[in-house]
Amino acid sequence: MPKRKGSAATKTTGTAPERKPADQALQVVDVAVGAAPLAVENAKRTVGQLRDSQSRTEEIELLQNRVNNLRDSKTRPAQVETLKQLVTAEIEKAEKRGSDVRRQVTDQVTDQARKARQRVEPVYKDRVEPVVNDRVKPVYKDRVEPVYKQRVEPTVKRVRERI
Repeated sequence: MPKRKGSAATKTTGTAPERKPADQALQVVDVAVGAAPLAVENAKRTVGQLRDSQSRTEEIELLQNRVNNLRDSKTRPAQVETLKQLVTAEIEKAEKRGSDVRRQVTDQVTDQARKARQRVEPVYKDRVEPVVNDRVKPVYKDRVEPVYKQRVEPTVKRVRERI
């Protein structure tokens, strides 16, 4: 990513290949969408651990060791690196989950649009095409507008509400 004037962004030197802006946008969406179900799973797992006294004790000891390692200047860099790896792994999980959810939603919307088109096309062919093919100027308000308001707009509204 090139540095922009007035921006704190710098070019990364990691091994990841340069991505197109559209791919970057999808990645951001995938992470954001996948974060919620992943957070729910993690919360359920944590609550389950905290309900069991043995698991709760082990978890508290683990957290205390992490805090002590972060306080100790000798072990802090290794602990910080471990935490970075954990965060990276969680982001990758969220991205994977988000891409799955995005694909499912896209498939659902596509199916709904296809069904709506199958319902609207026959009406269009029956009412609008004959008038247009006869080269008679259709009276928009009499022929097209009622079909649009009665069938197309409610279908679009239902699809938007489901999204």
